[in-house]
Amino acid sequence: MNYLDRILENSTEELDIPNPVKFRGVVSAKEITFTEKTGAGVYTGSVVLPAGSTLIDIQVQSTALWDTFTSATMKVGDVADGDGFYIGIDLKAADLEVGEVIRFESPGGKQGAYIVTATGELNSYSASARTISGVITTVGATGSAGRTRMLVIYVTPIPVAATKV
Repeated sequence: MNYLDRILENSTEELDIPNPVKFRGVVSAKEITFTEKTGAGVYTGSVVLPAGSTLIDIQVQSTALWDTFTSATMKVGDVADGDGFYIGIDLKAADLEVGEVIRFESPGGKQGAYIVTATGELNSYSASARTISGVITTVGATGSAGRTRMLVIYVTPIPVAATKV
């Protein structure tokens, strides 16, 4: 009988699990929501990653198309490169339909300098604190329907020193 069978058979039984895995870090996900307001403007949302953290993914998803008269464009980056992760995402449907997600694995041709999909390279670790920012710029007087989500997923590990034998 395996552990799952024993749990299902008698959920009050205390189990002796050999060599339990100890988790050594914290995985975090923070979401920034962008909501279109009438008139041209710039929307900025930022997430601060603690020092020593590793960025796992940045996902940008449309929940409603932006309907500004002229354009609505998004970029995602950090202080060193404002569009280092994603560049020029058209939020009026050309690049991101409702329900679609741009992520590191599938940036939709919008990858910035930090993402190299052909080699799988990614500028993901930072020894110091790092601020990830999404910036949407709209041009035109009309529009109030747009809704976009930016989800930043990262891990802050608890370092364990290697030993020398």
